[in-house]
Amino acid sequence: MDSIYPVLSGALAQEKRLEVITNNLANVNTAGFKRDHPLFEGIGLPPGLNAGPSGSVTPSPTFGMLHQIFTDFTPGPVRTTGEPLDLAIEGEGFFSVQTPQGVRYTRGGSFTIDGQGQVTTPGGFPLLGTGGPITLPPGAVQVDAEGRLSVKGTEVGAQPTEIDTVALYRFSDPSRLKKVGQTLFESANGEAVPFPEGRVSQGALEGANVNPVEEMVAMITVMRLYESAQKAIQTADEVASKAANEVGRLT
Repeated sequence: MDSIYPVLSGALAQEKRLEVITNNLANVNTAGFKRDHPLFEGIGLPPGLNAGPSGSVTPSPTFGMLHQIFTDFTPGPVRTTGEPLDLAIEGEGFFSVQTPQGVRYTRGGSFTIDGQGQVTTPGGFPLLGTGGPITLPPGAVQVDAEGRLSVKGTEVGAQPTEIDTVALYRFSDPSRLKKVGQTLFESANGEAVPFPEGRVSQGALEGANVNPVEEMVAMITVMRLYESAQKAIQTADEVASKAANEVGRLT
């Protein structure tokens, strides 16, 4: 029966891989979503634990274990929306938003204005500028490539008034960022560095960096591997059952 456990660990690994793939596919239309990749490692028992009666050492079984889930920060495709509060970052960089748990970072640039005039994410978290949460007066919103945000009043002949500059940040090692939901990331050790060189496109959104075809192919592969593991476990169980019931009676 011990032979079942390495196969079972492989089946459980495929279950986790399928979970990650389905989450990627579920967010294929989520602005700023970054796809995940599960990374596995094989763990073998020490050879001494597999020594046979004659002292010979049998090969150590290998167990598949989830090592980490790696997030791919490759930029997604940018599409034009024409909405004044849809913002896309050109190249690297992250928007910063204020949440009850502290400042979080995102590439999702779909913003709106709440009842108090604050620019917020779809989840209601205020977008941060260099002066803090951004609050806008009534009027037409304009955002230039440097992230400077201006509002042109409703009065005839009114000129745009600069309100604030969208605060952008970068990370030397984005892989250290932790996903916390709603396309938000947490910086584990305060490694966010202001990124004034970043560029912003108004009226555009960065889409998810998920390739649906690749994810579907990966899903089919996972299902086949899982079915193979199930058959191997069933075969091992049948062999063990025969050994216990038939061989036992002969002796």
